[in-house]
Amino acid sequence: MKVQPTIQNPNLTRLLFSLFLLFSLQSFADTTCGDIEGFEFTNGHESVAVKDGSTYAIDELPGHFYVNAHISGKVGSVKFIVDNLDTGKHYSIIENIPPFTFPAGNGDWNLGKGRFKVTATLYKYKLGIGKCSTKTITFTLGDVNCQADAGSLMADADMVTLIDGKATISAS
Repeated sequence: MKVQPTIQNPNLTRLLFSLFLLFSLQSFADTTCGDIEGFEFTNGHESVAVKDGSTYAIDELPGHFYVNAHISGKVGSVKFIVDNLDTGKHYSIIENIPPFTFPAGNGDWNLGKGRFKVTATLYKYKLGIGKCSTKTITFTLGDVNCQADAGSLMADADMVTLIDGKATISAS
């Protein structure tokens, strides 16, 4: 007579104990995490620090720029949420490889001009696991308004005559 091997299912208690042990060991692991020190517009060679609430002329920023998060400490990934406050469009990425940038992989800024809110959240592990800290800034990209005073004009005459659909006025 042949002995038939029996298939044994893992004991549920052992399986649950193993899972508990696995997760509890990770809870005693290194819990230090990084912090966001600031943001910059950069192309890897030139950079301009981003100040919350400031306005920047795109033609005065480095060519082919992107937003870089300055990180200190241990970080596995950074999630960027960028909101265009003028159009209401919402963009979200998780960057797993340093430097942590938006767009990911040091790609060129492709959102154009407007008012933007950038929220960066640091995670201890890759793929956005183990939240550490969050920082939000707002800025405007576009033409910086001219602050020059154009003065005022005073008309030289009280009345103007329309001739052949045209009028000429003079002022001082």
